[in-house]
Amino acid sequence: MKIIDFRTTIVSVPFTEPETWAFGKRLGVSNVIIEIETDTGLIGLGEGMTFPAVRITDEALHTMRPLVLGRDPFDHEVIINELTHVYGWHHFRHTGNCALGGIDMALWDLVGQACGQPLYKLFGGAFRKEIPFYFYVPDKDLMLMAADAQRGLAEGFTTFYLKLGRGFEQDLEIARTVREALGPAAKLRVDANEAWANGTAIELMKRMSKYDIEFFEQPLLYYDHDGAAHLRRTLGLPVAANQSAWNEADIVEIVKKGAADVVLTDQHQLGSLARFRRAAWLLATAGIPVVKHTFGEFGISTAAGMHAIASCPNFTMANQTHFGVLTDDIVEGGLARFHNGCLTLPEGPGLGVKLDRDRLAKYARCFQENGEFSGYGSGVDLARRNKLDT
Repeated sequence: MKIIDFRTTIVSVPFTEPETWAFGKRLGVSNVIIEIETDTGLIGLGEGMTFPAVRITDEALHTMRPLVLGRDPFDHEVIINELTHVYGWHHFRHTGNCALGGIDMALWDLVGQACGQPLYKLFGGAFRKEIPFYFYVPDKDLMLMAADAQRGLAEGFTTFYLKLGRGFEQDLEIARTVREALGPAAKLRVDANEAWANGTAIELMKRMSKYDIEFFEQPLLYYDHDGAAHLRRTLGLPVAANQSAWNEADIVEIVKKGAADVVLTDQHQLGSLARFRRAAWLLATAGIPVVKHTFGEFGISTAAGMHAIASCPNFTMANQTHFGVLTDDIVEGGLARFHNGCLTLPEGPGLGVKLDRDRLAKYARCFQENGEFSGYGSGVDLARRNKLDT
């Protein structure tokens, strides 16, 4: 089986409402859909993440394309390693991995289809087939956030997620409002996205802890492993690493320095499903649970991540998703449906999902007409600027 074609399509799918976080505002998700075709007629699907911009990821994929054509998808580990270490992406891991992770999942999709097996079987089996996810409560008017949280409870979710970083008192008020809306039983986690690195982390975390926070995600700058370890020792509160856990070397440092109680990462930060699983098993050896991170994914990458989650023992907490705020998906059937906060592991060969060609065309047009839904700065301004550029 040889690869004969490698195609990319940029798509933009709007959110039901804007997403605000420490670095800006986003109106939807813009990602690169990858199709890798073989001489047997099989097509593997992948998804490249937007970091730092969707055109950059797409261009990275095009520079990688010649090294993928003509190869055997079963050599996926060799291909990804060569692209990383031989062809220079080792020096640009943050951006490169967001593209490599998409190529890798498309290669795995081909392998699974050729074997007639879902990926989790090729990964060694499933520890779980119902994959738990959180309920995302977007930042807006406090009473609306409280209503959203109560809706999530009614839908069966047990873990809730807040993006903070608006300011000391505002962050406390958001956490208080949502905790009161949820009651004591639900789990509540918060993500500062590095925003508390200005010296407010210790006092803010101490005061917020009375709202029973499951963990504090990325309170400090991503490279400050020593600072995160100090927070844990000083406060005795659970600290989670995301941006700090971008590659394998980061994860080794986190373990060595005791810099996190929980690690959030994914196949895009690490650059492949195999690396994601290896990192998860390493963390299992260290007794540290893993939560799958999301940049904002559609059904292709979500399915790929679920196969990895299923096949490692220490994904014991709710994982990240933007499905609750996306208006649609580009796979057949549209957005997957949650049952008590869980999605069911796909059982079809490979990733177990298929492209919806009509939806793909619709959201490719959305990108052409509206530009990228960037997560940085003002999403409205950047979308308008991208529209003018095209």
